Amino acid sequence: MMPTLIVKVARFLPLSALFALMACQSPPSSEPSIDAQKLPRLSTDSSQARSLPVAPTTKAVDLSHFRIPQTLAGLKLDGEISSQRGRTLHYRSEDKKEQLSLTLSGLPVGWDSMPAERAVASYYSEVRQRRVNQALQDSANALTIVSETLLDLEGQPSAQAQMRWVEKGRPIQNQSLLVTLVDGAFIRINNASYQQNPRWLLQHGKRALAEFKAAQDKSE
Repeated sequence: MMPTLIVKVARFLPLSALFALMACQSPPSSEPSIDAQKLPRLSTDSSQARSLPVAPTTKAVDLSHFRIPQTLAGLKLDGEISSQRGRTLHYRSEDKKEQLSLTLSGLPVGWDSMPAERAVASYYSEVRQRRVNQALQDSANALTIVSETLLDLEGQPSAQAQMRWVEKGRPIQNQSLLVTLVDGAFIRINNASYQQNPRWLLQHGKRALAEFKAAQDKSE
């Protein structure tokens, strides 16, 4: 298992190296099915601690064909935020102690021909970097990355992470992150709880993904 990684104000993980790594590993023609891989730990560079990741420009894409379930993994739809480049669905439990968000977005400009494994790893890198930068904004914050893995999930490459988040004046919040590709669009599932552990949250996120994909099949 990958050693636990803790990010505080003086620490920074440059994730652009992951993009380069995936580029080097991508075969020129056909891709074999991937086994579970550990996303590599990257070196610390405090001189870049305040830099922001450069988010690639995402093409405007029609995401209206995706059917939005009223419930996912036992949570009820609590609202939606939409734009030309993405849709974010928020789900909450009745007691509001559990929450989950599912974000749909198109591929960035120029990513159409990129191997799916490389695209998922690169997208995950940008999302994770923003989590790290959030932790760097206040010395009282702390982000613990318990585990992160790149593996095949139901025939599609998936980046998965278990995390713990500490913020001043609040209890420890467990989190999970799941990124994959479905029908040419990225799906990102963020799960958070003050009660459930990160492993449970990741499994809960996978259940939500399965139910979301099943809802699309029913709409055909």
